[in-house]
Amino acid sequence: MTLALDISAVKPSVIQRLDPRWKLAGVLLATLAMGWLRTGPAACTALLSAFALVLLARLPLQWYLRRLGAATLLFVVFLAWLPFVVEEGDLTFDLSIVALSLTGLEQLAILSARLVGMVSLMLVLVATAPLHDTFKAARALFIPGLLVQLVLLTYRYVFLLMEEFGRLRTALRVRGFRNRADLHSYRTIGQVAGTLLVRSYERSERVGQAMRCRGFDGQFRSLHEFRTRPADVLAFGLLAGWAIGLAAWDWFAR
Repeated sequence: MTLALDISAVKPSVIQRLDPRWKLAGVLLATLAMGWLRTGPAACTALLSAFALVLLARLPLQWYLRRLGAATLLFVVFLAWLPFVVEEGDLTFDLSIVALSLTGLEQLAILSARLVGMVSLMLVLVATAPLHDTFKAARALFIPGLLVQLVLLTYRYVFLLMEEFGRLRTALRVRGFRNRADLHSYRTIGQVAGTLLVRSYERSERVGQAMRCRGFDGQFRSLHEFRTRPADVLAFGLLAGWAIGLAAWDWFAR
């Protein structure tokens, strides 16, 4: 099975050589600061800084744009209505057919900049370190082990369940099923959803038994040993300083 976030080739970079613990701590702090922004200049600065970090990490452009586009498309579907909702006191722009709220348009731009920047930071984190090293680093930073385990297992098996659903869908089409707005289609979809849930539960039981048979104790073990170097501390200090400065600028600009 191929996981959707796997990258075929990542060019060596300064970001890739950083200790996963310091890198994870810095990226999480920067992401939290970016999610807290409310003003346009600060959000645009954060977005440009995130793009600079993507270039510094030398991410594959096609891989980066494809995943960024998927996240942005989902965001637009849910929040594209903001410029069309005019509230009392909002600045408006009349297009003769419809009036656009400039306040809503500004909010959409700020939210979009924050989303793109946060997703970019997360993609840098995922692309520049093996996933198991990142989870081991999260545990080393005292993130609750149960949360780390849940995220890891969810990531590992969500693609497996998608493949299982694809096989069920293929089996339905081979048997002549076509999705229509009628009672038979609704009943069939419900039965397929139930079958997928039952198979998921059975697979989770088998996975749990296999993990217990192999002596799993909830700890991450890796051949990669973490080692702190001056460059790691410097990179974390730069990210932390950038995050704090950006948050302070946004706070005083409100």
